[in-house]
Amino acid sequence: MADGRVRSLDAMRGLAAVSVVLSHYVLVVAHAGRRRYEYASRWLHWLSETPLGLLWAGRAAVLFFFVLSGYVLFIMLERSSLSYWTYLKKRIARLYIPYLAAIGLGIAGAALLYAKPLQGLGPWINKFWSWPPSTGPVVDHVGFVDAFNSDRYDFTIWTLVQEMRISLIFPLLALWIRRLRWQVAWLPFAFVAAGVVLLRGVAQSMGEAWSGVVMGGGLTAYSATIYYMAPFALGALLACHRDAVRRRYCALRPSMRIGFSVSAFVLYFYAPRTLAAFGNHRMLVHDWPIMIGAALGLVVVAYEAPIKRFFERGAFQYLGRISYSLYLFHPLVLLAALHVFYGRVALAPLLGLTFVATMLISDLAYRWIERPAAQVARRLGGSYRPDRA
Repeated sequence: MADGRVRSLDAMRGLAAVSVVLSHYVLVVAHAGRRRYEYASRWLHWLSETPLGLLWAGRAAVLFFFVLSGYVLFIMLERSSLSYWTYLKKRIARLYIPYLAAIGLGIAGAALLYAKPLQGLGPWINKFWSWPPSTGPVVDHVGFVDAFNSDRYDFTIWTLVQEMRISLIFPLLALWIRRLRWQVAWLPFAFVAAGVVLLRGVAQSMGEAWSGVVMGGGLTAYSATIYYMAPFALGALLACHRDAVRRRYCALRPSMRIGFSVSAFVLYFYAPRTLAAFGNHRMLVHDWPIMIGAALGLVVVAYEAPIKRFFERGAFQYLGRISYSLYLFHPLVLLAALHVFYGRVALAPLLGLTFVATMLISDLAYRWIERPAAQVARRLGGSYRPDRA
């Protein structure tokens, strides 16, 4: 850890990316209408309520990404002497170059590989690549930060749009976190997020026109950006006080640390499922326990020595290295495989082979696209001071 990185957290980023990948495979099977898939779909539904469901808890993994991004960005700013423009150039290079490559491949896939709907696989997977490429949407995607339909070419990019927007204002967010006492620093973000949820509900009840104003762009809506500032701020708060958090966590008795870990898991995985039974709004009921559980889990993985050593192993570190490419390119591999081979190869082995192909392509994308983009970002200036942690 001579360079100041908490390598166990790199591993968690990789595992979260795998969770997102598997969640999309599960959705393909779960929404399939053919009788031959009903048995598998029922089993997957049941398994999703067991701890095994953590492997494909995609929504939770996305929120973990946001909390971890807030944590990492705060430390990066704290340890660097960057002007705002240098920070912004580095952030754009790091995110945008791989994003642009993925969008280019997604546009090519939609143009060349989509012929007709995938019979029997349901509406979820069939909405992707179903729009022929056209100038307006391509310009929207290249522009990156506006509100637009992000399902056309690569259905995971909505999170990158949200992350890039929040990155634009993150230095101000970090300054706020540094200036206020930890007990109150996150409260404004929590209140604003709750306000966004209420506003969206009111807009929906008032009809299409108001709904379009508040939620235009769907997953890339600007109102969603305001909402997702909360997990970024939570991660930044944890990073700001990480020395105190580490001291207090390490001072706990072993039994209390076990209870801490169990609480993190329950909040992250089971609390949303339990509360959803009461019929409350998904964005509040599902997301807030997940965010808090993700923050607690981050502490455990960073500071619990046996767990930390476990996730510092080579295989987990490899997943961490390719995590961005894995997240960004896996929808393209999935869609290409289904549109070329579905109907010729049974779905279960096809998804297995697709996962193998995804890992290979993600490795190549990391070597040929993501790593060069990171090198460009490093050359854009700014000094770096290793952290004590």
